[in-house]
Amino acid sequence: MDYKRIIILFFGLSCIAFMFYIPDASAQYVGGSFETKVSGLSNALITQILPLMSIIGLFFAAALAMNGSPEAKSRITMIIGCSAVGFLAPYLIQWLKSFAA
Repeated sequence: MDYKRIIILFFGLSCIAFMFYIPDASAQYVGGSFETKVSGLSNALITQILPLMSIIGLFFAAALAMNGSPEAKSRITMIIGCSAVGFLAPYLIQWLKSFAA
């Protein structure tokens, strides 16, 4: 298998696995109204999945750097920027919600 296909497969399977194995992320599928399910899904996405994907991205950047990839420098800066947004997402969303209220 090609290296890029393995990485895409790994990220896809890890997203599916984390969705089903994190109890809070999968709790919104059981019972309740539609609004409860949507708020549970958005809460799980903001507080758990985005920071988790940021950590996975940082590991990916480290793997690129260790392998000596020529595009590693540009990807590392992009991943660090996206990780900062991923880690700050709960605070940014609350800040944006405060404007709407």
